[in-house]
Amino acid sequence: MSKPIKKSGSTSKPISNQNTARAAQASASANLLMPNQFEGGFWKKWWIPALIVFSLSFIVYWQSLPYEYILDDQMVITNNSYTKDSSLMDGISNILSHESFQGYFGEQKDLVTGSRYRPLSIITFAIEYHMFGLNPKVGHFGNILLYGLMGLLLLRIFQLIVPSSDDKRWYWSIPFIATVLFMLHPIHSEVVANIKGRDEIMSLLGALTALYLSLRYLKDQKRTWLIGSGIVFFLALMSKENALTFLLVIPVTMWFFTKAGRGTILKTCMPLIAATFVYLLIRYQVIGYLINSGKPSTLLMNDPFLGMNFIQKYSTIFYTLLLYIKLLFFPHPLTHDYYPYQIPKMHLGDWQVLLSLAVHAFLVFVMFKNWKTKKVISYILAFYFLTLSITSNIFLPVGTFMNERFVFASSVASSLFIAYLCINWLPQFLNKNQALGRILGIALVAIFAVGFTYKSFDRIPAWKNTMSLNRAAIKVSKNSARANSFMSTSLFEEYRVETDPAKQQQLLALAEPYMRRALEIVPDYNDALTMKAGIAAEKYKFHHNLDSLLTEFQEVLFYMPGQNYIKQYLDYLNKNQSNASKLVPFYISTAKMMQTKLAKLDYAMMYLDMGRQVDPNNTQIAALMSDLNAKLNPQKTPQQGPPSGQQNSDGTIIFE
Repeated sequence: MSKPIKKSGSTSKPISNQNTARAAQASASANLLMPNQFEGGFWKKWWIPALIVFSLSFIVYWQSLPYEYILDDQMVITNNSYTKDSSLMDGISNILSHESFQGYFGEQKDLVTGSRYRPLSIITFAIEYHMFGLNPKVGHFGNILLYGLMGLLLLRIFQLIVPSSDDKRWYWSIPFIATVLFMLHPIHSEVVANIKGRDEIMSLLGALTALYLSLRYLKDQKRTWLIGSGIVFFLALMSKENALTFLLVIPVTMWFFTKAGRGTILKTCMPLIAATFVYLLIRYQVIGYLINSGKPSTLLMNDPFLGMNFIQKYSTIFYTLLLYIKLLFFPHPLTHDYYPYQIPKMHLGDWQVLLSLAVHAFLVFVMFKNWKTKKVISYILAFYFLTLSITSNIFLPVGTFMNERFVFASSVASSLFIAYLCINWLPQFLNKNQALGRILGIALVAIFAVGFTYKSFDRIPAWKNTMSLNRAAIKVSKNSARANSFMSTSLFEEYRVETDPAKQQQLLALAEPYMRRALEIVPDYNDALTMKAGIAAEKYKFHHNLDSLLTEFQEVLFYMPGQNYIKQYLDYLNKNQSNASKLVPFYISTAKMMQTKLAKLDYAMMYLDMGRQVDPNNTQIAALMSDLNAKLNPQKTPQQGPPSGQQNSDGTIIFE
């Protein structure tokens, strides 16, 4: 275990008062920081490590520049009407005044708890669109640049709170090593290589800037820094609500690394509190609520805990928390898809859950045990727990079991932990043989740096295009219905542009098993069901087996009674009288299924009516329709028809 943070002397000393003339001069304004730490000479002394850190962003992610728009890019860029509004100012106005995905769906869907209000990153996409058109290279360059700037800011903050006393040995200092490990971490590939991930970058960049400006205010009490901290914190919140966690991270940092009293810390945090209040007020005015819309989610892909009891839910959550720790230190394998049921339903007796509970109980114990003595380990753990809290699913559901981008901010803590372990704690632990401790520290840093670099270069190409991402995901997320469905969809899209009949059949044959696997995992998954209908219809063009087609259609209709594409295809089949002998029994059978198994009387009537169009004189259809009419309220105003088929939640496929 580490020793308490020293107030002066060693490389682990925090920012503190020193016996200098500057400290005496500033005593009236509570000069709480090391005076030299905010002098302009930092960048002059540390320009080489700063250049290395900034360059790492481009060295690691330069390969992503030619990559395409993928995944959620369509929701915020390519298919977002506000981003692509003919008037930039009108587009920005709409982005600011509507829920973040309304420009994509055309209405506020409230698909996940709390909905989404993250306008700032979308505004940057709108500006890029009006300046450069749909050019993903510009978006990727923007992410790489912002990531590099974040590295510089993180280096500066680390040098403030855990400074190196030897500027000449910056290459073996905690601030430099921790920042380099952060920049190289492969778990960041989703945030940087996926253009939509800019909201994560901007949110953390703004939150860290607010932290820096708050520390600056403690140094010289200038209101400029205080006002600035509130402004950038508001911008961080407007980028993504994850920045809310820094409302606690910032005062905790001041408590650990300064001599500020509670009153001073509270005063310094007032602009952050004001910014949070303004953000929440705007968010409420735009979305109409803060957290709960009152509409329970019924889609498993938006609430993966559907069907779980309390014990199962929190057992599963603690299992994911254990995976987060593992990925922060051993980031393999990586995937963007942790949807049901790549993360399985867990139970309290599962060994992974018990291990996670034990690990987290130990970490909480260590954090509080060393809290009063202000040991760095306590700060690292506090930073980790606070930044992860908002995406952990413990307090608020986030729409998926877990995601690698959810620990983007938390990886600041893990990077600092590794640096401290290698540079400070190992030599202290091997007190009688500090040389061996330094050698072990160097070896560990090398292992992490090389491993992170290799994995980053291995992972980033997955984000090249939709097919490459889906191929990478299906290798890892074999038990995800979403990953299997997306892979099937990608192959089907290739089928649609292929002109060679032989290759078309090959692509359909490749797409079908993924679709069926998705339905094995989640039988009522709408996207996979829609894909099942599409594949069945396209296969019919080759084998002309109407019985097989209708069987597939009926299996889909059991879960999606009003599937619009199937109805359209049946209308097409109805035009060919040679199909009547097989269509009529299909319509009768489907109507009975709707009535007896699903209690969908309106749909039952619809399919009987479609059968009557094929065979107007069929007595069995007439009798069934008469029976249905008797069951329906004759006084009720006739409906305009059953609802249309459901649109894919992610827009992955539209059948024409």
